Amino acid sequence: MNSLITKVSHGNGSILVVDDEAKLRSLLSAHLRAMGFDVLEAEDGQQALELATQKMPDIIIMDIAMPTMDGITATRELKSNPQTQHIPVIMLTGLTKSQDLVIGLDAGAQDYLRKPFDLAELLARVRTVHRLVMARKELDALNDELENQVRVKTRRLEILYDYMQKLSQARTRDEILDLLLDCMKEATGATRVSILLTDDENQHLVCERAIGMDPGIMKNLKIHVAEGISGQVFRTGKTLAARFFGDPVDQDRQYDRQAFLSTPLISTTYDKNNNIIGVINVTEKVDDRPFSEEEIECVRSIADAAAIALDNLERSTQLQHSVRILLQTVGHLAEYRDEETTLHLERVRNMARILSQELSREGAYASQVNEEFIEMITQAAPMHDIGKVGVPDEILLKPGQLTEREFDTMKTHTEIGRRVLSLPLDPAHPVPLLNTCIDIAYCHHERFDGKGYPRAIVGEDIPLAARIIALVDAYDAITSRRPYKKEKSHAEAVDVIVSERGAHFDPAIVDAFLRCQEDFDRIRAKYEEPGDVLVASSAAD
Repeated sequence: MNSLITKVSHGNGSILVVDDEAKLRSLLSAHLRAMGFDVLEAEDGQQALELATQKMPDIIIMDIAMPTMDGITATRELKSNPQTQHIPVIMLTGLTKSQDLVIGLDAGAQDYLRKPFDLAELLARVRTVHRLVMARKELDALNDELENQVRVKTRRLEILYDYMQKLSQARTRDEILDLLLDCMKEATGATRVSILLTDDENQHLVCERAIGMDPGIMKNLKIHVAEGISGQVFRTGKTLAARFFGDPVDQDRQYDRQAFLSTPLISTTYDKNNNIIGVINVTEKVDDRPFSEEEIECVRSIADAAAIALDNLERSTQLQHSVRILLQTVGHLAEYRDEETTLHLERVRNMARILSQELSREGAYASQVNEEFIEMITQAAPMHDIGKVGVPDEILLKPGQLTEREFDTMKTHTEIGRRVLSLPLDPAHPVPLLNTCIDIAYCHHERFDGKGYPRAIVGEDIPLAARIIALVDAYDAITSRRPYKKEKSHAEAVDVIVSERGAHFDPAIVDAFLRCQEDFDRIRAKYEEPGDVLVASSAAD
């Protein structure tokens, strides 16, 4: 194999000259190099195939009549190979028949010249074909760039979709901030991200989360809202994207014109300074390119979603606090009908929390009793006897044992509670907490064996929250003094509850009660009624 593979880079690309005549190869190569091309040489079709596969020239000038493998065969081989099929071939031949021209073009040649040829004409055709090659390369590059942009944008959309899904399920401030940090890093490819939120006075930005930052700097970082890039973004509410020499959150570090983006976290509440709760800074991108408009919009979307989630969490926390107070207040309506103070609801609320927490640790209901369930039953527990507001005073406040007829009237408090609490319900917009209140108010006097009221339902058909309150309410009734009876000790109450395991009470809930009974005794003692206060009308318990 006697080929010359001299490459002189002039920026115009490369051409493979294939001819068994060494003088002709040398002449063509000299003129092509003078035009700025790198030139490869081969003396037959077989060498041409090998060089074309290895070096991928921009153009091939191919003679037809050659030993070992002729130009027609070599061209067909080139066009059948996906790697080389795009390389244009200018075919040279000493044959004069038109049929030879047709055969050459059918084999895949781009152009065709008969020997002897005019050198100027050949070089002109090379220039023309080369322009087509460059146009194709530019188009391929553009297509590759567009495909890459589509891939990147599609990936960003996937990241945003996953982020929005997780954000909708986040229940704490820490979860939201962690999601924001991770999503910003993944969507931008940045290795340095910091989240700064305002302090209570809205006078300083404090670093809450960061990656790529020294923990000591992050811990002590506190920027006045009137200072620096972060302060400017906070004050104006406008996103800033630029290249800069310094670091907006670490003035001691210097960078070589890092791409930087700072955007505000804009809340939807209207009682905050400019509705802005903080700033997020992003820099040190892996590709070190300036932020594109599409990237800036993506960052804004991420920041806006997090700000809304934080705002909704704050509103939800405030609402839950208000609802908790309201439920406790409304729950006391039934207890305060006699205008006496009672700690019954405090005991029931705290005992319900403790028993639910124990159920969440082990046993048959561990998978059902999560933090949300525990919080809801704690808030809903004071509503268990809300229906007593509809019981006549002469029955509710009777100091002695109720007659059978009076007891039947007292039992209606469960149905009254259900009706009262169901009034604001909208089937199209369920409220889990309100549903839990209804379950408890309606079913906390049901028995596990089906002998309770108002519906005599059995076992696990009774809502779990109601089964928990049934035990808690019974324990409190047993250990509390009534006008018609003395209170019993904690130990006696435990014996009664154990004796009713599987009858009045759910066995699994009794087992959990036994594991935390000492906490019940502690709460009983902590919230014990003053000696001169008697809880009226508990004969229904």
